[in-house]
Amino acid sequence: MDSDIEKPAVTWAQMRAFFPHRPLAYHLHALPDLGIVYVKNPKAACSTVLLWLDRLHTGDLDFAPGNVHKEHRLPKVREIGRHKVARMVSGEAYTFTFVRDPLRRFQSAYQDKIVGSSGWRAEIQTALGQEPDEDRAVSIDDFVTALERQDPLVMNPHWRPQHINVMASLIRYDHIGRIETFADDLEVIRAAADLPAVPATARNVRSTKRVDLLADRPDLAERVRAIYAKDLEIFGY
Repeated sequence: MDSDIEKPAVTWAQMRAFFPHRPLAYHLHALPDLGIVYVKNPKAACSTVLLWLDRLHTGDLDFAPGNVHKEHRLPKVREIGRHKVARMVSGEAYTFTFVRDPLRRFQSAYQDKIVGSSGWRAEIQTALGQEPDEDRAVSIDDFVTALERQDPLVMNPHWRPQHINVMASLIRYDHIGRIETFADDLEVIRAAADLPAVPATARNVRSTKRVDLLADRPDLAERVRAIYAKDLEIFGY
C-alpha cells in the first residue's frame, strides 16, 4: 500500500476525533530526527516496533524493558508539538503502520486480554448489560456479542477495527505493513525511509501455536467477519 500520491493535510483535531476516549498521543510516535511517524495499532506487533524505534532513536541495542510501552525513550508529542506532528503525518515524514489478519487479531485479543487478564473483562460485561465481575469468565460467544453491541469508535483499541485505529480514512500512508510478512515489510520501511540497520527483536510472541478458536465455529466466524468487514476489505485479507 505504498503511494507516491501527494498526502492530504491532516490536523491534530481530525486525528483526535478517532480517539474520543483515549489520548491520541499514546498512538502516535513521531521521530523528527529520523523523519518517520509510526501509528500504533494494538495487537499488531506494536511492542516489537516500539523497541525497534527505541533502538533507532537511541542507538542502544541492549535496551530490554519490561514494558516497552511505558519505558521507551521516544520523544513525546508534547516535546515535538502537536502541529509539528500533524505536519509530519501530512507529508513532512515517512508514515507507516502495521495491520494483522482481523480474525487472528480478534482471537489474540480475546485470549490475551479477556482469558489471560481479568482486568479487561469488565468492559465486555458492561457491554452485555452485566454487573462487572473480574472473577467471572467471559466466553468467546459473549465476547462476540459484546463487540456487536458496541460502537466501533469507542471500542477498546485492542479489539477495535484496525481501520479506525490507524485512521485509514484520514492518513495517506507511505507503507502499511502486515504482521504476516513483518520482516519483509520492516525492511521496506527501513530502506525507503533511509534508516540504519538495527535488529528488531520480537516481543510478546508466544512460542507455541495457538488453537484456532473459530475453526469449528463457522457461525461465530461469520459474525466476526461482519464486525471487521471494513478491515477485511481495506487491508485485503
